[in-house]
Amino acid sequence: MATEAKRLINRRQQGDLGEASAIEWLTRQGANVLTPLGHSPDFDLVAEIEGRLLRVQVKTSTQRLITPDGHERHPVSLVTNGGNQSWTGISKRFDASRCDSLFALTGPGHRWFIPAREIESVSAINLGGPKYSEFEIEPGGPIDDLVYGSGSRIERSRGSFGDGEPSDSVKVVATPEWVRIPPPPSKDRPLSVGRTRISANHQVTVPKRAFDGAGLAVGDLVRAEAVGDGEVILRRINPTPNTPNGASGGGAARLLP
Repeated sequence: MATEAKRLINRRQQGDLGEASAIEWLTRQGANVLTPLGHSPDFDLVAEIEGRLLRVQVKTSTQRLITPDGHERHPVSLVTNGGNQSWTGISKRFDASRCDSLFALTGPGHRWFIPAREIESVSAINLGGPKYSEFEIEPGGPIDDLVYGSGSRIERSRGSFGDGEPSDSVKVVATPEWVRIPPPPSKDRPLSVGRTRISANHQVTVPKRAFDGAGLAVGDLVRAEAVGDGEVILRRINPTPNTPNGASGGGAARLLP
């Protein structure tokens, strides 16, 4: 494992750089940004935009790794170890129900604004590959030099790629006009969003969150209906005896682009 270069600032100050970057980007999207009074373990900022409040958790990372086929990735820890208060020794994992968005800033200045419901890990994610690429926003100022000093050499580790993500080339960075700040999920609706990929045979695996949220069961017969460009609805038409309540016509799982 590579040894981290000597730091010029501590991790709390590094986190402040991330929050400053998030405030800069959010305000340019037309948001009013508020900061919690005192320490909040679940979110760092609150953004008010179009009459809605979004709780934003901010994470920064100067770590880099190289995939076996030579692509660079940025591991971002989602675990909170106490913030600006004394750490009690208890690490808090990411909980998508306790914030609405994740803002991530990496050493070279690459940034992401990801809806919390899209994050499929509670401890760490790897950014820079196809996964989460649609949530990458325009880059901000790099922080490597601020954290380690000008001209410092940041060690990079080579190894396997985490989170089950493919090591494809990085997609184009989204420009500001492509980015839409999504609303938080309804408090009455459970988190039921997941990601999947269409196979060469047009087969799709329904992600567990969507599967459970729609009340589907193995063996259910479903009808696939195209309702728009890049949008398909799967609706149960013949439930199995094990389907909850045995109700027909429910269990819709919506696949969005």
